[in-house]
Amino acid sequence: MAFVNPWVVYIGVPVLIFLSVLRFKKKHTYQEGKKVANASLIEDTPYFKKLYREYQGLCVIALVSLLVAIALCFVLLARPAKIDKLNPEIHNRDIFLCMDISDSVDELNLGMCDELKKVVQELDGERFGISIFNGQSVLLVPLTNDYEYVLESLTKMETAFKESMGGSAIENILTGDYDWDSYYYKYGGTLAEEGSSFIGDGLASALYSFPDLEKNSDRSRMIIFTTDNELNGEPYVTVEEAAALCKKNDVKVFAITPEYPADEEVFKKAMLSTGGGYYKATSSKAYKKLVEDIKKTDLSLAGIKKTETIITDQPKTFFIWILIGFGVYLVVTKKLRL
Repeated sequence: MAFVNPWVVYIGVPVLIFLSVLRFKKKHTYQEGKKVANASLIEDTPYFKKLYREYQGLCVIALVSLLVAIALCFVLLARPAKIDKLNPEIHNRDIFLCMDISDSVDELNLGMCDELKKVVQELDGERFGISIFNGQSVLLVPLTNDYEYVLESLTKMETAFKESMGGSAIENILTGDYDWDSYYYKYGGTLAEEGSSFIGDGLASALYSFPDLEKNSDRSRMIIFTTDNELNGEPYVTVEEAAALCKKNDVKVFAITPEYPADEEVFKKAMLSTGGGYYKATSSKAYKKLVEDIKKTDLSLAGIKKTETIITDQPKTFFIWILIGFGVYLVVTKKLRL
């Protein structure tokens, strides 16, 4: 235990010493009394001696309880507290999940959501966001450390992917047993008349969804990118250009694709140029390797330490003893009729 305001104790100790000396300073015997003849006859009686001993004992108890109560008041003013100095590791990292939500990538995205839910549950201080794209990009979840909200969004995306996968979706539509809200959850704002699966646009949009991208270069930033790289239309930004922008801003891209992505060599080279990684979902260890590589990046680049002081006030015990001290003083002085 320590004191937040120790100077109060430094003042209180001399004050208590002064009060004690003042109280025990010898006074003139007859300062406020009158001389009585033959008082020794009374003082020598056993009854008087008993009462006098009780009186002196009660005076000592009253004085000690008062001084203790005053001393504890000074202690309470000094603010007794438990002071802990911690050196927590701060995970100074931002992660964006950028998903191509065209139907051909549903199975890949479904597996990615399931794996990332486990990752999100292990996060501690990092920020996580979700960006989806098709013909247009949508910021589904801005960077946040509200992990419950992130997990809820990933679960909704899982449901949407399941609803749009395979022949079961057509069967459910025909029978009327179909969750249209879940199905359209992944399409809201992403459809465009000019084309679909604008890969470069989607990656660039996720990149510029990082706040303070150029002003705060200390943060570790990365994008988990799911796509089959099947472009349909004329994008504003090519994959190579988007990857170059990520590299320029020190944002690593970890891309995961189906077994046969379009223009694989070009796409793979662009992703690896950012310092990130490239994985195929057909590999049994693809998701595990991706997660491991992300964690390694966090440990090597994003971990910083700072000293944090936590002050926990602990006045309860002292306050109780102050009440006891003054209570004893009041009871004893009442008995003494002072």
